[in-house]
Amino acid sequence: MRSDAELLTLQALRLAGYADEEGVADRALLRAADLRAVLAAARDAGHVESMSVGGSSGWLPTEHGLEHLRGLLAAEADRDGGRPVLDTAAARFEEINGPFVETVSRWQLRSTAAGSAEDAPEELLAPLGEHGAALRSVLADLVAIRPRFGRYPAQYDLALRRARTEGLGWVTGVGILSCHVVWAELHQDLLSSRGCSR
Repeated sequence: MRSDAELLTLQALRLAGYADEEGVADRALLRAADLRAVLAAARDAGHVESMSVGGSSGWLPTEHGLEHLRGLLAAEADRDGGRPVLDTAAARFEEINGPFVETVSRWQLRSTAAGSAEDAPEELLAPLGEHGAALRSVLADLVAIRPRFGRYPAQYDLALRRARTEGLGWVTGVGILSCHVVWAELHQDLLSSRGCSR
């Protein structure tokens, strides 16, 4: 279980680039005490380092940590014969990625800063809901054997619900787990889990 928590934490930091404990926890889905223990051990191993930026502190992975993560991801991909399921999910994701990007791109100019109160129109939210349903279907088999991937459809759906009440920032915003950020992090997770780069 420790290696799973380690993988979750390092991959969360890889995807975020730099994040405070809350940002890591949102991605790793670990209890605060467990996360702190993993971060402390990773720091001691030279896999992560802490940094203060603008009065706030956070974590980022080191090169050594990223190399260690690549090994953890490779082992995870091959565990219990899971690589074919991962490869299939990645291939199916590529089929739905283009339509999602096209939908978001059509509305990118209307997007305002994250947290905007501007109403998200139903003509945007309806297709985004369809993309969310497609995402859940694409990931279903993978989530069954690698539960960590279950965070993506759940967080996408949450962002879409918030877009209905809080505005377009939850569709395209950065610095929050908006629909676009969740989708992009999943794309990168699938690639790195297979040992691929963009």
